Amino acid sequence: MAEDINIIDIARFAGVSVSTVSRVLNNHPDVSPKTRQRVEGVIEQYAYVPNNSARNLKRESLRAIAVLVKGFTNPFFTPMIDVIQHELQDMRYMMLLQQLDQDQDELDVAISLVKEKKPRGVIFLGGNFDQPQDKISMLGVPFVMTTISIQKSINPEIYSSVTIDDYTEAYKVVDHICKSGHKRIAAIGFYPNDRSISYLRMEGYKHALRDHGHEVNNELLTYAGDFSMSAGYNTAKRLLQKRSDFTCLFCVSDLIALGAIRAVYDAGFRIPEDISIVGFDGIEAGQYSIPSLATVQQPGDVMAHESVQVLMNRLRRHAPNKHLIFDAHFRKGESFRRLEDGDLCN
Repeated sequence: MAEDINIIDIARFAGVSVSTVSRVLNNHPDVSPKTRQRVEGVIEQYAYVPNNSARNLKRESLRAIAVLVKGFTNPFFTPMIDVIQHELQDMRYMMLLQQLDQDQDELDVAISLVKEKKPRGVIFLGGNFDQPQDKISMLGVPFVMTTISIQKSINPEIYSSVTIDDYTEAYKVVDHICKSGHKRIAAIGFYPNDRSISYLRMEGYKHALRDHGHEVNNELLTYAGDFSMSAGYNTAKRLLQKRSDFTCLFCVSDLIALGAIRAVYDAGFRIPEDISIVGFDGIEAGQYSIPSLATVQQPGDVMAHESVQVLMNRLRRHAPNKHLIFDAHFRKGESFRRLEDGDLCN
């Protein structure tokens, strides 16, 4: 059907002028939301694609959403990307997936991508967003920050976000660990100067310890170079060479925790009889590790779905920016146990 439809037909079906359809196709701002929605509805109904190659390129760009992922190898993002892709496909949008290295500036990459590919919106997955507002305004399209640490200095009216409260969720799980009888609780974070989600999780960990009257011992804090199993293994190994008189190890990501499990075993300790291990994120691999990993489970699929919905409401209905915060929950696993009264936990 789309092959028999042209821009004149689209204008006639929508009850608007050809120039109005052209402005909608080129994403011009001088079209009312109601008219834009009507024209886009006709375009979607007839799966219209302009015939000549130059216009076709613009059409594809118009129907694209860029997804920038910082921490691409982290399996926590894999099912989220899958959800985003399927939902965009259902809405007849293309997903432009862009991997970011840890040292890349996500906003610089996004600005370049928007200029080159002209996606209609951007979803940022992972990372730390600490940017001046005048630079953010250069992006020029609606965007959603998902599972990202967002600086309080950024005006919340200029962006949308879908997150958990990393500080609160870390506090809750360490509070649970303390109430389970553990007093000497070690932790592995990302790196000391980090100000992203790892920082918030470590701060939640420290606050919970203090509220239970436990010392925050810097000798029990170590930092990994990245969110990976190898980093978790090497960091836990260094920690155990320095101190091994702790009963629980809290890790700011599941990948770090899975690497730490091997390091603890290699050092001759039993899990959880000697040392309990708790991760954060809730990746599927943790359910199948030996022992299975106790962790903070994020609702990744729901967050991915809502990220698309929030962005589409911005694009289609010109809705205001929205900020969603989801609850996480503690997923029980074999790597954690409560300490009994007779255990040496003092």
